[in-house]
Amino acid sequence: MTPRQLPLYGLQVFEVAARHMSFTLAADELCLTQGAVSKQIAQLEQQLGYPLFHRQVRRLVLTSEGEALLPYVTRALATLGKGVEAARLARDHLRLKAPSCISRWLLREIMQFRKEHPEIEVEVTSVHEHDVDFAKEPFDLAIVFGPVPARQPRQTALFREQLTPVCAPALLESFGHSLNEPEDLVRFPLLHASRDRRDWTLWLKSVGAKGVNPASGQLFDTLDLAMNAAQQGFGVSMADVVLLEEELKRGTVITPFAQTLFTGNGYLLALPAARRTAEAAQLLHDWLAARHPLSDEPQPGPVPGETSAQAMP
Repeated sequence: MTPRQLPLYGLQVFEVAARHMSFTLAADELCLTQGAVSKQIAQLEQQLGYPLFHRQVRRLVLTSEGEALLPYVTRALATLGKGVEAARLARDHLRLKAPSCISRWLLREIMQFRKEHPEIEVEVTSVHEHDVDFAKEPFDLAIVFGPVPARQPRQTALFREQLTPVCAPALLESFGHSLNEPEDLVRFPLLHASRDRRDWTLWLKSVGAKGVNPASGQLFDTLDLAMNAAQQGFGVSMADVVLLEEELKRGTVITPFAQTLFTGNGYLLALPAARRTAEAAQLLHDWLAARHPLSDEPQPGPVPGETSAQAMP
């Protein structure tokens, strides 16, 4: 008998009857009549070609064939049950990879998504890398950093990188200086998110600041660490205004200057191209894309929570 010919339902009835050693108790568990259970066992025995039970007065006894078959059927049904559960979890479980620098922004988004879709579990892996290789990594969806508009297939832009200096309000008081012009930065420690100090270099050049050394200050290995240090009053960091939108609204950080820099890059949703998209991944992808529709061109405007940094007495 080939696997395709196996009478799975009959084997399930056999396992229940053998566990109870009673057609009556098996019928109760399976919500059948005692006669239906007896008929299923008789049909199974006919298909297999050997008896499974000795039917004695008021009790059942397994035959030698039944004793040999039962442990295999038990294990097989348990394995099938695990498979069905794994398939259910695969449908409702989503593995998302994202750069660590967007962790706070992403946490707020995921918490809102879970409120609307509590049946979907989102497992987030936060890493320093800004890209993904779906052929080698076990993710269903990723947020990557790259050129905007997207140049790769199966990528959807979420938002453009928009950089400007930020600091804690208490920093100005502790230093006793104002931050009215970019040149005033020479009096404050700069915080950097990369060894090449690229963000500060680009922004200072874009505003034509003179006399401020972009190579000075404290170095961190991620944008998130630099932004955290700025919030704690250790200096002035370049920051993406989208990633700090909530902090800017609350006033835990301020933006001393109106000038922002669009770098041409941004954060994009990436789906695997070589395999079918998981239902949960497609749902989160579409949900995020709908919440963050991107215009064709960057639209410079006031920074969220923009605050003029005045001189402290």
